[in-house]
Amino acid sequence: MRTCVVRRSTLALGALAALTLIAGCQDKRVQQLQAGITRDSVLSVTAQGTQGSDSMPSIYKRDQYLINGKTLEVLYFDSQNRKAGRDSVPLRKLTPLVMLDNKLVGKGWPVWDSVAAANKIPVPKK
Repeated sequence: MRTCVVRRSTLALGALAALTLIAGCQDKRVQQLQAGITRDSVLSVTAQGTQGSDSMPSIYKRDQYLINGKTLEVLYFDSQNRKAGRDSVPLRKLTPLVMLDNKLVGKGWPVWDSVAAANKIPVPKK
């Protein structure tokens, strides 16, 4: 029985370490975002520390969908402020910010993969 307890403890500790590592790798601006905030607040937080006249300076690209009369929008956040068309960045290096009717649903690939699967939206290759 002790082997089973040790394995479970090791697994739980490993999972906690992985989550901590993932959270630690996120940009501070992404960490500040909480589900339920408005699109304007998301753009305000992600633009912190940037300069220029770009209205979405840290958004690499965006995708928009109309599902059952609701607007689903995905903003791909880039901490280095790169832009599609000008720069080439693999999507796996970006953080998707998923919004439904101008409210943040969640952030990160697990959230976007889940929402996309639930709504039968093909997710672009990462």
